[in-house]
Amino acid sequence: MTRRGTAPDALGALLDRSLAQIAEASADARTYDRQTINEVADVWDNNTVPLFHAATARTSVGRERRARAALALMAELGPERRRWMVEQAAAVGHSLELLLPPPMAKPRRSRDYRGHVTPPFMPLTAGAALELATDYDLAAAEVRTLLIERVGGRLTGSLVLVAPRRYDGGPQAGDPPELHLRLENIIDVRFDSDDRRGASLRCRAEETVIGVGAGGRLLVTSGTVDIDDPAWHLSTAGRAADQRTPPREEQPRRTPERQRPRPEGAVLVAARIMHIAMLEIRTVGYAHFADRVPVRLLAGALTGAGTDILAAGALRGGRRERAFRNLVETWIKNGGPALAPWFTDELRQIADSEPLPDATRGWIGGITAQGAALPHLGTGQDLDPPLEAELRLAEYTAAHTRYTTPRGSSAVVLLAHPPTGQDSLSRCWRLRVFDVDDVSRFRLRSDAFHGSHELRTDRESVAQESLILGRDSLDVRGSRSRR
Repeated sequence: MTRRGTAPDALGALLDRSLAQIAEASADARTYDRQTINEVADVWDNNTVPLFHAATARTSVGRERRARAALALMAELGPERRRWMVEQAAAVGHSLELLLPPPMAKPRRSRDYRGHVTPPFMPLTAGAALELATDYDLAAAEVRTLLIERVGGRLTGSLVLVAPRRYDGGPQAGDPPELHLRLENIIDVRFDSDDRRGASLRCRAEETVIGVGAGGRLLVTSGTVDIDDPAWHLSTAGRAADQRTPPREEQPRRTPERQRPRPEGAVLVAARIMHIAMLEIRTVGYAHFADRVPVRLLAGALTGAGTDILAAGALRGGRRERAFRNLVETWIKNGGPALAPWFTDELRQIADSEPLPDATRGWIGGITAQGAALPHLGTGQDLDPPLEAELRLAEYTAAHTRYTTPRGSSAVVLLAHPPTGQDSLSRCWRLRVFDVDDVSRFRLRSDAFHGSHELRTDRESVAQESLILGRDSLDVRGSRSRR
């Protein structure tokens, strides 16, 4: 049942729902949903402080006004963010449509600071394929990055192609263009890093075939294209778009954000802890951090924070300070011994860096006195690789130079595996990341993602190692990263 409720209730419910989503997405290594974790945590990068600002207004009218402003700010990012907000609020019984302002019309095309028209995101269609082939030499394109990942019951991923221009980009063209293809519902994958030159796009009504090299291919049902090309305004498509795009000064502008009073005392401490936790969780967007961030523990420790923040914020004076102190201490208790070092380290850094009253600083000193701070809390690494595993993600990046900075070839493999070693009595599967540098081979077939496979790792020489999954469904060779 959906209720109207108040804006603060809806805002707090969105945080509660976000933490529940993150906890669910990280509950089991075999169903680990890195994309959902990253995207949901990212919502609270710019929206944690507005939540605390709304919760601590002096009156209910002020809390309603501030919460509506916070919800409007959250929704301004675009239609996908707004859709997510409405869906998640509805899932916990709140209707946002009457609380949000009408969506701001977003032009299909826009201009950059120079006044040059910029390329739009495009669905991967026959028309998009023709447009790309007109302006870029796909036959001479090379794969720069390939990422394939299991999300729920489907495969998704991305492909970055570096393609020469067919048009004159001028003296300021800079690096070669990158064509970023976002791929949904991947049906088949065949890729070999030794065969990555040349690409083709064949788009049909129900599927798209992306050819790579002489024998590679990606078969997908849908996708999008984003062109990273500073000279795109000089391309055939760019010149046509320029005629249909209004001058930059006539485009709608985002409403300037109002200055907010900075939280104080324990309110500031709680806000900083929440913000830091969300940033920590968000780092799984970088695949090689996926097994180092205790996502499930952090989300569990903060469960119900949205509702609790609103309740504490509605109090006044010393009662509010005590309520937020109790809230932080509750989070620490929920985190248990595994997260105690993380909380200790973060609280001490907040005490050292923020302008806190002496009483608040003394409170932090008291609750962290017995704790041993650690620079970073990871999930721990096994000394030996597992004997079997399920593939969650495989990413390859070719050696290249970007913005005058050379980068070596690399690969990231994310696995879910049964407990090993000291954890052998546990039933919980774990995540394990393999970072590989100076990649000499990266071969991948889609059947690598189908179920559990035997995992073989061999040291070919002092500097070279190999990681092979199943019947060569994944074959990666190179040097183990020191990260």
